[in-house]
Amino acid sequence: MNIDSKLFRFFLRSPWSLLIFFIIPLIVILSVIFHIKLPLAGSKYPLLLNNVCFTLFLFSRFLYTLLGIKKSIRYGSGDGMPRRSVELACPTDAARKTLADAGFLFDTSGNYGEKRETGYLGTVLLYAGLFFVLFTGSLDNLFQFSGTIRDGIGVPTDLKMLDAYKKVSVGPVTTDLSTLPKMRIIGQFFPDDTYPRGATEVVFQFNDGKERTVILKSPEPFKAGAYDIYMSKMVYEPKLAITIDGSKLVFNGRVLLDQLPENENGFSFYGTFAEGVIDGKVYYQPEKSRLRVVVHQGRQQLLDTELLFQKDRLSRSANFAVACETMGVWSEIYVVHRRHMSLIYLGGVLAVIGLLMRVMIRPQRVWLEETGEGCRVRAVGNDAEKRLKAEG
Repeated sequence: MNIDSKLFRFFLRSPWSLLIFFIIPLIVILSVIFHIKLPLAGSKYPLLLNNVCFTLFLFSRFLYTLLGIKKSIRYGSGDGMPRRSVELACPTDAARKTLADAGFLFDTSGNYGEKRETGYLGTVLLYAGLFFVLFTGSLDNLFQFSGTIRDGIGVPTDLKMLDAYKKVSVGPVTTDLSTLPKMRIIGQFFPDDTYPRGATEVVFQFNDGKERTVILKSPEPFKAGAYDIYMSKMVYEPKLAITIDGSKLVFNGRVLLDQLPENENGFSFYGTFAEGVIDGKVYYQPEKSRLRVVVHQGRQQLLDTELLFQKDRLSRSANFAVACETMGVWSEIYVVHRRHMSLIYLGGVLAVIGLLMRVMIRPQRVWLEETGEGCRVRAVGNDAEKRLKAEG
């Protein structure tokens, strides 16, 4: 392999080659910002493949820089030579001797030299940290699993079954879910000062026949092997029927209510619905089973009424009638394969330390070229020029 070839230098030395691996993430970001469909943006696998290739790329750079620590010439004369030069009256041999006495090491040609500095170790740490972050993250994505379940009090739900999940994301080499238990909800708690996002009392039934009763509350997870099980929130789902003039049905369906950041006139849950030309807002206060329904047609408000679930059969307002037939009370449970975040943070710390070392400690490199009246000096870092000018 020709280590001084332009291709070799581009991939293992040039910072510009890093931009190749930002193309696919940029496409994904642009597709989200501008709400347009771009190639490769709708699939997770091109992004995952990009990260895996980026990981291998960083490993090759880390290995290359690591092997260069013991070399007397680490950077080489092939790239990075500045255009700016300084003409000195001293001969090349004298300039070389002055710099060698100051700690510069020269290659076999004697025209290029560099000084050993700890900033190079910063480059090694930078690539090591970035590789650590990308390797750990890519490995976690390969074995990724995350799923959301909406469940209520009743029969056990087998967390090993993908059909049990409303939403699920599975990595390409995700292991089986056989270690996950069955889950049976036996109690639910309204959001209050003790449980700001509510809580759920569950019984976990494990494969070995053991059971464990746990109160799940956000954001504390229950650890089941390599998986974390959270309760993300409580949700309510009333089934509403809205009629006009006693017979015409304008809405008949379920409305999912999420918790509001702050209570609004006593209501802590809120959801919306749309049917034809009407838009609706639904508010709910679990403590009093108080339900408020607001309906608009464009800017015109058609309905604003309240009723108590299981007490009021229906609520009338003008020529509208609102009935709440059932109320689903669900705990939203989130199951995720645990990520190795401590290792990612460690890699990030190494990368930051390496970057600071590289920025603060500049390379000291010099190129000497003999001229008729002395020598021409090109330098990276100011040490070489300073010493040669001091020598006159």
